[in-house]
Amino acid sequence: MKRIVVLGLSGILALPILSTAFVYAVDNSGSTTTTTTTETSQSSTDDTAGRAARLAKLKAELQIRLSAVEKLRLQTKCVASQGLISSIKGRIKGIETSRGEVYTNITTHLTDLSTKLKNKGVDTTALDADITTLKGDVTTFNTDLAAYKQAVNDLVGVDCKTDPEGFKAALQTARTDLDKVNKDAAAIRTYVNGTIKPLLVTIRAQLEPKAAGSQ
Repeated sequence: MKRIVVLGLSGILALPILSTAFVYAVDNSGSTTTTTTTETSQSSTDDTAGRAARLAKLKAELQIRLSAVEKLRLQTKCVASQGLISSIKGRIKGIETSRGEVYTNITTHLTDLSTKLKNKGVDTTALDADITTLKGDVTTFNTDLAAYKQAVNDLVGVDCKTDPEGFKAALQTARTDLDKVNKDAAAIRTYVNGTIKPLLVTIRAQLEPKAAGSQ
């Protein structure tokens, strides 16, 4: 049975930690873009009234003030930009699915391993603490990813020609939320590679001599 535990540790050590790669396809500074049909259908949760309220709050918090020149520049390019941004929504959905599966698999494997180790009389205090921390980090990632998704939905859905300030507020928020998501993913990767994996290596080293002796 201890050989099974050792093999389980090896499997976790081999789990890939994927890098997060988001592309933000907007540049308001002056480069030209190719016009693409803007996605008009929104999900039921992305209602016009809710979006208007969110953007009004963001404009106040970010103190968005645009000059006449800035407004004209946004109004000229924002619809084309929205067409490009709409493609990001599919990528976010893919990230939600793939990353969610990876993180769920890692925490599930670690939790199952902790149970097996406990049943063998192994002290799992440190491992359990690491699992708790990891789950908290994953929750933060999911929360920030949901916020980024909402910001992108608002960015695509806002009538940018009549509300360029709202478009600007959503754009700034999406960029900030994207940065948070990337940092969250990097923090999880660093924690797994730098803290959890070394602990598993130590546990495996302690178990392997016993497993060899029991054969």
